[in-house]
Amino acid sequence: MPSPRPSVLFLSSNARRRYAEDILTALALPRGAVIQFRYEVKYVLPALQQSIANMSVIGRRCVLAFVADIDSVGPFLVPVRYAFLTDAECAADMFVFRLRVDDYTDLDDYPLTEDEIRTEGRRYLDRLIEVNDQQYYPATSRFPDLHIRDTTYDEFADETQGASQNWLGVARRLAQHPTFKDSYFIRIDEPVLDRGGSVSFDEQGRLSLSDRRAARLRVSFFTQSYSEEGEKVLSCATDGTFLKISSDDSYDVALRYDAVEFWLQPVVTSFDALARVSVGFSHRHPDVPVVNAGFPVVVRRSRSRILTRVTSSALGAFLVALPAILGTGFPLNIRVLFAIMGAGLISVSTIVIARGDR
Repeated sequence: MPSPRPSVLFLSSNARRRYAEDILTALALPRGAVIQFRYEVKYVLPALQQSIANMSVIGRRCVLAFVADIDSVGPFLVPVRYAFLTDAECAADMFVFRLRVDDYTDLDDYPLTEDEIRTEGRRYLDRLIEVNDQQYYPATSRFPDLHIRDTTYDEFADETQGASQNWLGVARRLAQHPTFKDSYFIRIDEPVLDRGGSVSFDEQGRLSLSDRRAARLRVSFFTQSYSEEGEKVLSCATDGTFLKISSDDSYDVALRYDAVEFWLQPVVTSFDALARVSVGFSHRHPDVPVVNAGFPVVVRRSRSRILTRVTSSALGAFLVALPAILGTGFPLNIRVLFAIMGAGLISVSTIVIARGDR
């Protein structure tokens, strides 16, 4: 089945550090998580604004790309990732787009060196401006084909291996630009439950975990130019109240490319709660864009545990009351045994099953 061509293009630049970090975040987030892109009204194609007004843009497949040095002889442009547009709204003079990230772009046929990327970037931007009535719109629904491979719907492709290779291919090309020369790129795999089985994000980009079910979060990182100078730390953080880290929460980086695993442990609560996970890098170079990617996590109270507690409490109460129901005509030792069994069930329900509710 051929993959549908993306119908919206979103470009992010290095005009501000935040914009460059948005690209690092888009590259880092696990598939299904949501990221926001923001544009002033003047940078959004009028036809796209119309689609936003009638909400026909929702659900469209998009492609996210990085562009820099637009006014130079050789602008730098790299397609980064596919996404689906889940929401769009106008706030004052800004458009805010919520994008659910999907697969990485396959850049095997895309230029690799900086000079080749800049040559292709000039050619593409000229065509982009031409099809948009000689105007430059970084958010547009009219754009030429980027001529990049799309293996999203290839049933014979190795999904895990493909994602890893495609992510690395994008990161290596971005690292050719001075903006990301000293940056660390990270990739967060979709979380896996401790007893096996993956857990996916919902339509709002939220992850759901049941209490007492830990999840493993695998994070890969890469940099083009590793230096021994300065302390570089990869860390994972949560709110610490409803969701905790049950592994080391930081990792001292001493390699160009490696992977590390963090464990997320939901806390047992008497209600559903919303927490957040953040994964990012810190180092001593304030001018270098750093990634800090995060996503919300809904910690849900285990329904099976609630049912077990209610059943145990009800059965225990019945057994405690049973001696009185049976009356004095029933053997005393059996009535005492029923009462002890009932008290035991109530204790298990109150102390063991409900532990952590308060």
